[in-house]
Amino acid sequence: MDLSQVRKSQFTLNPVNQVSTGRFSSKSGIPLIKFDISSSDSPMFLKGEDLRINGRIHAETGAGADIASTNLNFVDNFSGRFANCIDTITIYSKRLNQVIERVTNYSRIVPSIMSGLHGEKDLNTKFSHEGDHFSSTYLGRHGLCGSNAGKVGKSFSVPLYCGCLQTGTDLDLSVNGLGGLVVEILLKPDVNVVFGAQANTDSSSYFLNNLTMTGCLYHMPKEAAPPQQSFSFNSLSSVFQTINSSASVVALTPGLKQVSAIFMNFMNTAEIGDQRFNSCRLGNIGQVHELRFSVNGSLYPLSYRLQTKEEDNANLSAVHTYSDRTMIDRQYLEAVNINRYSETGNTSLAYNNWNSGKVDRTQTQGRGGDTQGTAEGFGILYDAFGSGEDLSNRVFSFELNVSGNAAGQSLDGSAATSQGCTIVFLNKNNIIMSANGIELVR
Repeated sequence: MDLSQVRKSQFTLNPVNQVSTGRFSSKSGIPLIKFDISSSDSPMFLKGEDLRINGRIHAETGAGADIASTNLNFVDNFSGRFANCIDTITIYSKRLNQVIERVTNYSRIVPSIMSGLHGEKDLNTKFSHEGDHFSSTYLGRHGLCGSNAGKVGKSFSVPLYCGCLQTGTDLDLSVNGLGGLVVEILLKPDVNVVFGAQANTDSSSYFLNNLTMTGCLYHMPKEAAPPQQSFSFNSLSSVFQTINSSASVVALTPGLKQVSAIFMNFMNTAEIGDQRFNSCRLGNIGQVHELRFSVNGSLYPLSYRLQTKEEDNANLSAVHTYSDRTMIDRQYLEAVNINRYSETGNTSLAYNNWNSGKVDRTQTQGRGGDTQGTAEGFGILYDAFGSGEDLSNRVFSFELNVSGNAAGQSLDGSAATSQGCTIVFLNKNNIIMSANGIELVR
């Protein structure tokens, strides 16, 4: 390819479904944001990592008054201001109207990715600018409040953490490729975004405005480069399950043929839909005794159970459980990173790092926003380099033995102690493109 013939252009797009008020929200505007990137007859490539959503978020009480920075109104710091608002992102070909990737439970996936792969310094410097993320300290509430005169709100400029955009391969948007791209973003209800004791009292809500999409396109003559034939990426698919007892087995058939890794995070199901609590938090499930991963009932890919020494001492006020969970934490970091543990360069999952989370913690740690949160999660890596594990017609399961770590927090089958589990499957996808259309192999 002759690079001298490559021409770079930058673009700014407004939502195609924007109304006169310019507002997007589940209460005071439209809950669906839609951007449309046109195709080209000549080869035209989109650099997915540079695609950004820009705008402002404004929070207010149910009566329409500005919220105060001194009151208990928060958004999740690991998610950041914008990702905290997102329920689902769908990306599809404009020409063929074919879905390339749909990421559900987006605001629960991003906290695991950010805290699993990045430490306090990165989150409070590089990623606070790049994606409006911060470490788990509760002082991050000022990222939501302040500068609200005239309901202008706080600005953000963030990438989208979707597999097809973060693969490192430029996307061919020409008519022989994807034929343009459509990005749809479905927003979450108010009760699952702005949270905290005061937010609950005031029925706080949010809206987004001044939204734009920016990015870079690379153009070249038809003779300069052949059309892109195929590209691969790890998609993010998720399901929600519940754990109701201290000895639980979660089993399901993912229906995916090339699974690279699986990771999961937890929170109390009683907190879902309760505006007092953080719907994005990475909750501590309790005192873990044993964890095993299986396929079709047999231990796999590990031929042994992951155990901790938390079972030796139920008084967690004297035990730093981050240091007790090293076997489980290692597998989780490999799953999030989709690589060997030795390749994990930084993480917030550190028992001696104050901002990464409270080290002596209960199942409810950090849920109200006015105490430090945690960076918990479980996971397993199947394949970092090959074609992935075929779980299209095989049963994946994990078995968990866990007990409550404070009075009244034992997993006894009651609604108050039930744990919600978001399970994320990272699955290799191959897109084959031609003038006749595209074929997606999952």
